[in-house]
Amino acid sequence: MKEGTVIKSTGSWYHVRSEDKLWECRIKGRIRLEGIKSTNPVSVGDVVDFEPEEGEGDKGVITAIHDRRNYIVRKSVNLSKRTHVIAANLDQAILIATLEFPKTYPRFIDRFLLT
Repeated sequence: MKEGTVIKSTGSWYHVRSEDKLWECRIKGRIRLEGIKSTNPVSVGDVVDFEPEEGEGDKGVITAIHDRRNYIVRKSVNLSKRTHVIAANLDQAILIATLEFPKTYPRFIDRFLLT
């Protein structure tokens, strides 16, 4: 078993950086629904455990997701009762807002600062 950090999410595949190299991983089916209250079980910044797939080179299967230190969320577009995690385990975040176009809503700034 290896440990790595998700650096890119593309649908059902996740790019995971471990000590030795970059891996393309997918999620093991059973962890998709285990207590996850967001639309995406894995997000950029998550620390994960994964198993390399034999004979598949740099491909692997994510078997566990470590607890998040922090995260930024937004309301899910399709499922209003759920959230969508934009990024996890952030050390620093920068918010850029516009004065006119596109309009920046004060509520968005409040949510960002509270995160």
